[in-house]
Amino acid sequence: MCGIAAIIGKNKQDRAELTKMLAAISSRGERKYFDESAEIETCVLGMNRLAIVDREHAKQPISSNDGRYSIVFNGEIYNYKDLQEELIKKGYKFNTDSDTEVLVNGYAAWGPDLLQKLIGMFAFFIFDKEQKSFFAARDLLGVKPLYWAQNEETYYFGSEIKSLSQLDEVKEVKLFPPAHYMKDGKLTQYWKIPTKINYEILENEATEEIRKLFDDAIRIRVQTDLPIAVYMSGGIDSTAVLATAAKYHNDVTAIIVGNDESSDKKIAIKYCEENKIKYVVKVPPTEAGLVKDIPWAIRTSESFEPNMVRQVTLSHYIALAAAEKGFKIILCGEGSDEIFAGYPEFTQLESSQKIEERIIKFLSDLHRTQLQRVDRTSMAFTTEVREPFLDKHLVEYVLRISSDFKVKKVGEKVITKYILRKAMMDRLPEYIYNRDKVVLSEGAGYKGNQKIGGLFYDFVAKEVSVTELEEYKTKYGDWNLETKEEVYYFKYFLQFGYDKALFNQERTLVNKTNTYVK
Repeated sequence: MCGIAAIIGKNKQDRAELTKMLAAISSRGERKYFDESAEIETCVLGMNRLAIVDREHAKQPISSNDGRYSIVFNGEIYNYKDLQEELIKKGYKFNTDSDTEVLVNGYAAWGPDLLQKLIGMFAFFIFDKEQKSFFAARDLLGVKPLYWAQNEETYYFGSEIKSLSQLDEVKEVKLFPPAHYMKDGKLTQYWKIPTKINYEILENEATEEIRKLFDDAIRIRVQTDLPIAVYMSGGIDSTAVLATAAKYHNDVTAIIVGNDESSDKKIAIKYCEENKIKYVVKVPPTEAGLVKDIPWAIRTSESFEPNMVRQVTLSHYIALAAAEKGFKIILCGEGSDEIFAGYPEFTQLESSQKIEERIIKFLSDLHRTQLQRVDRTSMAFTTEVREPFLDKHLVEYVLRISSDFKVKKVGEKVITKYILRKAMMDRLPEYIYNRDKVVLSEGAGYKGNQKIGGLFYDFVAKEVSVTELEEYKTKYGDWNLETKEEVYYFKYFLQFGYDKALFNQERTLVNKTNTYVK
């Protein structure tokens, strides 16, 4: 897990610019592995490395057997051992036991078809010194971030907006979309979110298959000699991850965050003590104390969306707690609400079709909402988070089953994530698998995501006058600002130079408010 950067062009200052780009995202790697880089023909590429796989030998950039291709890579390929065996049979030799070397030789062997073989999370850049061309790719749902820019004949790539926005040559930072690759400036989509439902799948069949696929997703994500942490809220998603991780790894610790009013903390501690699972508790400051973290939250998350800022301040302390205990690898429950229809909004939709459409919308935005929050806050403390609910095989299966299994009326109550709750009855107590969805900040003992009166609203609304609100709405009309709170955050967004990322003018439903929108 790392921060990557690359420049391909003819500028003699590129090497210094690359170091500047990597310095802006220095927390994405360990200090001793900062700025592992190389100049190759018309390209400079490098990274800050968080060493997890073949820690002593997998220095990047890594080249293919014949030296033609060089790669920098952020992420984890969970099936790299299987791919390595395939490549060895084809005659490829390996100098490391790293997934990075498998990727670069895999590209040499299969070209873009390599992407169809990968199980994992990734963003990578490959330079072809023979053709003086490049290839970049991002994983299916955008677990790992990637951004790019172009200035005449020069291309820039970086793991975060801040690595690009600081460059004078860059006038606009562009989002590299999930499930796409780019060859010499041309974007191609290589995977689409499945939309075809198989109504022949029965409830009991779905329950068993989800259980199996989830176990597989956890198992491949804990294949390491390092200790494992799990972000634990006491909800069904995180507790299912914790319980299953403990089946496949012998050193698992729960990370619990909340104040004295926290329902999450009480339930999470109860579960861990009943099941003899190690846990760490972190108590964040009061709301007034959290307000002081807002500039950090905006700079780190690269967002001015109210829900992002609110939840990032709490995620800050979750990630800090894991880092303080020395964990490099953390599992979390993100993605479950999207694929299993877990948000409260789903109970208010009138038809299966509407539910399925909303699932696709939430999944399509996920790389700019929850995944962006988790990536930025974890990497701010040089830790890696893995999301088993977003395993390729699990996602593709769950999206094929009827939404009637996800949002189900039982008696007078409409239950979200019904099929997941049923699947997890084999390993979780009733007080967990029947627990309702709770927003992160509310579960931690604070206010929630209400458009008016949510976490921070009372503090920051006082800092923006009605006149200033109207001025910003007029001056920055393309950014669709609506509230004083949004203006307050947007000021910091401008201060950090993130307005070069014009794609953020398209607002996301989840981040903007928790208000139901038909």
